[in-house]
Amino acid sequence: MIKDYPKAIVTKDGASVLLRPATLADETELIKFFDQIPEEEQWFLREKLDDPVLLHEWLDRLDYDRILPIVAVRETDGAIVANLRLYRSGSKSLNHVAHIRIMVDPAYRKLKVGSWLMLDSVKLAMDLGIEKLVAEFIAGKEEAAIKAAAKLDFHQEGVLKAYVKDRQGNDLDLVIMVRNLHREWSDF
Repeated sequence: MIKDYPKAIVTKDGASVLLRPATLADETELIKFFDQIPEEEQWFLREKLDDPVLLHEWLDRLDYDRILPIVAVRETDGAIVANLRLYRSGSKSLNHVAHIRIMVDPAYRKLKVGSWLMLDSVKLAMDLGIEKLVAEFIAGKEEAAIKAAAKLDFHQEGVLKAYVKDRQGNDLDLVIMVRNLHREWSDF
């Protein structure tokens, strides 16, 4: 779990990036990170983490038992290039399910950082006893992420038609993908 961090990964171009839990000390770098995300994509964020005041409040209230944020930090200068948020419900009926959200700096999207984070989320969820990992994607906007999830054995569980609206008010489908997890790696 958290004791397994930091973890070093190597991007497709050979750069070294550390994965580790986010803390309040990451506030400045997270502000810079969200500034790199195009406004069109920020529109779809469930939390307004691109707002520095709301980001501060979110970081200040972090409860790793409910939301576990993992950041990908460039080793050369400490810049955050991606983040993963693993959400767990407080409900006993849903404590076996976790939802993930991943955001990657556009400059790092073709370097497999998102795939590394998704793979890490599987390991982290297994360590936490999670049985189902859920990811949601916007059809027509996140096709590369949908393909990456499918490569990691996420399957399409459903589509909510016209569930999301873009900035222009157009209806978009929400694709729900699920990965059923095993208790141990040896169960694969």
